[in-house]
Amino acid sequence: MKGRVLAAGWPFAGLLALDAVRAGVSDAAPVRGLIVENDNQAGILVLESDDVSGPLTTDAATGLYGVDGYPITRGDIHVGDMVEAVQEKNGEEWVTTKVRVLWLASSPNLGAC
Repeated sequence: MKGRVLAAGWPFAGLLALDAVRAGVSDAAPVRGLIVENDNQAGILVLESDDVSGPLTTDAATGLYGVDGYPITRGDIHVGDMVEAVQEKNGEEWVTTKVRVLWLASSPNLGAC
């Protein structure tokens, strides 16, 4: 039964990805970069890209999405992951409203037998 339910829901993963892209639509341009540091306890991800480098502060209101568009937790984002982040100016601070993982870092344990 679980296999059939999963197979039936898989075509809708693309729609979830589209919804994740549109969630929190703003005028801010997304920034793409590589996660070089991750502090899950404080909710800080350090992003390195050509455009900008620095910390992305996340909180409970920040939308976090995986490669497939499904919501994820902060613990699911790892150093080496390529992400796209949207930030908006809120008073004097920049607030990260959405982080979407574009592709995952390769794990050294995947090839080990």
